[in-house]
Amino acid sequence: MRRTVRARVLACGLAISVGYSTTPGCVIRLGPITEEDTTGNETDTGATPENPVAPEPTQEEEEAAEALAQVDPEQLVLAQAKASLTTAYLVAQAESSGIDPSTLDEAALEQLMQQYLPAAAASADAWLATLDPATFPAWREKSECEFDEGCASRVPCKYNAPPVRHLCFVTDCGKSRCSICPDWVSDLLKSLVLTSWCAYVCVELGKPSQTSVVAIGAGGISAFKGYFVGPICKDP
Repeated sequence: MRRTVRARVLACGLAISVGYSTTPGCVIRLGPITEEDTTGNETDTGATPENPVAPEPTQEEEEAAEALAQVDPEQLVLAQAKASLTTAYLVAQAESSGIDPSTLDEAALEQLMQQYLPAAAASADAWLATLDPATFPAWREKSECEFDEGCASRVPCKYNAPPVRHLCFVTDCGKSRCSICPDWVSDLLKSLVLTSWCAYVCVELGKPSQTSVVAIGAGGISAFKGYFVGPICKDP
């Protein structure tokens, strides 16, 4: 009798041990998943790093969108082309200046870009006069420049701002390279002053019309410390 009782006790203990060893260490919930996940109280928005959820537009962005919708398409396309060419000429002049980038703090780089802006705009105007506007690319805000090149997006002019409420859209961007450097020079050394450039078109807020484009702008990323400079603006 005692042997029988002892055997049953040992069997029960073994069953309990096996049960604990096979029980999962986390809680498994059956049924539909709620917004509250298992890591806390955060709500799953469905966003991924590849597809981030767009933030709600600000009042200024809504006003700018209304202004863009009213602008004469030809004027918008021309402003976009002029902004790209002006910025490209400006960066080329800065890169060929021979200035040691380590001597350029943010203020000095801004001053350098402002110094070259008028000549760059004049060169852009001369080149545009030889082109057929029908060949210019269609208007498009290039918001990916914010992630690809570090361009500030939907910002007002920092220098030479027009005397009205406005917002600037980044419309083009690219890597800056030293045009006179030989091929064997490393990519890092080819970016003497700016690593990237950003072109802008700026529209007036609050008064949508066919002439709402009030400025074009140029910006860039410092090669030495990586800070953004601009937009430095001028009349379209």
